[in-house]
This record gives sequence, C-alpha cells and structure tokens, in this order.
Amino acid sequence: MKDLQEKIVYQLATYKAAKGLFKLRLAIKQRKTKSPVQDDASISWRKRKKHFFILSHSGKPIYSRYGDEHKLAGFSATLQAIISFVENGGDRVNLIRAGKHQVVFLVKGPIYLVCISCTEEPYMSLRGQLELLYNQMILILTRSVNRCFEKNAKFDMTPLLGGTDVVFSSLIHSFSWNPATFLHAYTCLRLAYATRQSAGAILQDVADSGVLFAMLMCKHKVIGLVGAQKASLHPDDMLLLSNFVMSSESFRTSESFSPICLPRFNSMAFLYAYVHYLDGDTYLILLSTSSDAFYHLKDCRIRVENVLLKSNVLGEIQRSMVDGGMRIEDLPDDRGSRSGAVSPHLGQPGHATYSSERFDEAFLGVGGPAGLWHFIYRSIYLDQYVSSEFSSPINSRRQQKRLYRSYQKIYASMHEEGIGPHKTLFKRDDNYVLLCWVTPDFELYAVFDPLADKALAIKTCNRVCQWIKDVENEIFLLGASPFSWWTVPGNTSLPEFAEISL
Repeated sequence: MKDLQEKIVYQLATYKAAKGLFKLRLAIKQRKTKSPVQDDASISWRKRKKHFFILSHSGKPIYSRYGDEHKLAGFSATLQAIISFVENGGDRVNLIRAGKHQVVFLVKGPIYLVCISCTEEPYMSLRGQLELLYNQMILILTRSVNRCFEKNAKFDMTPLLGGTDVVFSSLIHSFSWNPATFLHAYTCLRLAYATRQSAGAILQDVADSGVLFAMLMCKHKVIGLVGAQKASLHPDDMLLLSNFVMSSESFRTSESFSPICLPRFNSMAFLYAYVHYLDGDTYLILLSTSSDAFYHLKDCRIRVENVLLKSNVLGEIQRSMVDGGMRIEDLPDDRGSRSGAVSPHLGQPGHATYSSERFDEAFLGVGGPAGLWHFIYRSIYLDQYVSSEFSSPINSRRQQKRLYRSYQKIYASMHEEGIGPHKTLFKRDDNYVLLCWVTPDFELYAVFDPLADKALAIKTCNRVCQWIKDVENEIFLLGASPFSWWTVPGNTSLPEFAEISL
C-alpha cells in the first residue's frame, strides 16, 4: 500500500512538472506570436545593441536573443560561412570589429556561439558571456549532444531545448546586473552566524546520507551549501543552476525532479536535481547521481524543511531580505584614526594628515564617507564576493547598468596577463572615481563621487576592508563546507589585509 502511495505521489509530481513545462512553452509561443516578427531586415532588430546567437556547424539556427530563429536562417548561414572560411585557412576567428560593433565568436565543437555588441564591453567579458551561455545549454543537454552531430551533421537540436528560451534570456539579462557573471564567484545572503550554522548543520546531515550536493538559496544568493567528501562545486555551475531554477516557473508550482548537467563538475554526465521552493524566494536543491533518488531526496527535503521551520531560519531569511545587505551609509566611523598617515604599504612615500573638519566634510552630501557610492569585494580563496546595496545617487536601473559596465571594464583591465599580483588603479572620469585594489587574497572595486579626494578615498577603502573583516561571519560562508578551497587549516576567517596607498 505504501509503495502504491509513493508511486502515485511520484507520478503526480512528474505530471505537475510536465504540466508546468507545457505552460512555459505555451507562454513563450504566445509571447513570440504576439510580438512583431523580427528578422535581419527589420529596423527594430538592427537597432538592438546586443545580440546573441547559437547555431550548429551546418549553419542551422538554434537560439537567437531577438527575432525568430527560423526567420534568421540566412543570417545564421552567413555567420557559419565566416567561421568556416577562417577555419579552412588554418586559423580561428575570435573577434571582428566594425565601427562601434564587436562580433565575438566562440566555437565549441559542432556548436557555434556569436555575440554582436555595440555596448563597449571588453572582449574578455563578451567571450566569458558566450562561455556561460554555452554551459547553460550543456546544463540542460550535456556535451553528449556532440555525438548527435557526429551521426547527423544536420541534426536539429531545437526540440531538445523546447521551452528553454526563457532560461537563456534570463541568463543574458543577468549579464547586465549580476557581478557573478564576470567575477566567477558567488554571494551569500547576509545572516547571523548562528542562523547560517543552523542551516548548514541540517544540510550537512542530509549530505552525509548520500546526497552529492545540498544547496539552500534565496533568489541568487547562497544561504547554505555542502557537498559529499571530495566533491567540489564551481561558482559558475551554481550561477547556471540557480538561473535555471529561477527562470523556470514549473519549479515554483510543485516539487521537481529533473536531470541536469554541471559543466564544470562533469560535462558528460547527468546528475538529478530535486528542487522545492520553501517560500516565495527560498528554495532547496538536492543533487544526486542516482535516477532513483526521488523518494530519498523528498525525505531529505522534509527533514530540512522541518528543521528550518522549528529553528525559525526561514523567518530570519525573510527578515534579511527586507533589511538588505551592506550599505555604504553604515560604514563604521573610524574617528579614532582621522589624523595620521596613509600607509606606504605599496612603496609610495609620503604621509597625509587630515583635519577633523576635512574628514567630517566627507560625510556630507550624497553617498557615503568621502563620496563613496558603491563597492564590490571578492575573496579569492573563498570564491565569494559581497557588494553594497545601491543607494543615492545610483538609484535608477540605467545608472546601475552603467556602473556595472564600468566594473566589467575595470575588472578586465586589472586581469590582463603579464601584470604583477599587487595591482592598484585610481581612475577619474566624468561619471566616477574608480579605485581598484587586487591582491593574492582579495579584490576591491570601489566607486566614488567624481570629485572625491584621492587620499580620503584610499582611507575609506581601507575602512571598507576592515568593515568586511569585522562582519565576515555574516556575509561569507566560512568553515561550513568540506570543499577544499573554502577552508584553511587552523583558520576559518579572512586573511588580514594590508592597507592600501597610492
């Protein structure tokens, strides 16, 4: 009797998931039929600033960000001809510049990916976005799809990707707001250390029962994450998996059990993901290597959910969502060290002193101390980052997108090959002052008012680093995971930082 009940539950869950996927495909179809059909001859299509295309080596269109793939068959064939012409000459095309436009190519076996952009993003960023787009496709299909093309060069893989346009579109949208897409790191929801430990303990408990990975997420932010012994999860896989879950409405309506592939873990094999939303924003992902693990993962989810409810972890998560993360207005006042020297740590001689009145002026007006508007801090050995909340004057979506693009450019310039491990940059333009500091342990990217004083900006960055060190237990996942690169023997805190000077 119990087996029959479990079978009914499983079939019901499968039916609901299929029904949700059908609704998703129907919504996409309706969206495409309601909007005017765009092709490469359409003026509105040509005015788009950034296009993404996926096509096969035979020129057959697989995905296009804008327009109907079938209407763009001729355009796809042209892209394929360019790639083939260069390859026939014994070379490989990576980038074509035409006026303000960049055409970036990425060849992955029988799959071709192309980005056409006039957004002035660096080549490294655009190529990285194509890599993520390809890996998002592999998450759904695995690299074994290459075998299909080996058997049939004109193989049409669009039926295999039916209903996943929204997943690709969601990922592409994240290229304009999510730092994880170029930092290759993940961010955590800010929580009290005890709360995160409570979540981590129950996740570790289910991981010990045979679950490969257990992830508790709130939107794109990590609450807890554990894995089986010697198993490691790359931040890019976490990004793609969370995007897949959040952009698929079927996951929200019922518990789901789906085959997925983690490209950075094993691009040739499927894992099986059990996904269940605990509330409107918080969801649990349990990964297993077994296709028969549905009931076991369901039992694990029930155990996790009961513990989270009894310990009020879900309530704390909702409170944290309302309170938000780090705000520049809350940067602690370092009034005890107002007057004194800026450390010549990087070999810059000279000392600067600040009067009490001058430093007080830095707190006046828009933004934070010394005109600080925003910052991103990345811990290299944790593979995690934290960024401040947006506040005045970076209020609008357009301003935030422009700032994000500035971060992309600075990140690319700071990671050019052949530059030493200690790198600093102070750049002033009409929009911002950008101060960057890259060390073997961490990276800091800070944005100030364009009229900000250089010495005060440096002093403020040192304070930001100390602030992050003080609250590390709330903003980072420390020592709660068996992943080898997350723990340092005898130490579960961030390295001490050395003060910056320019």
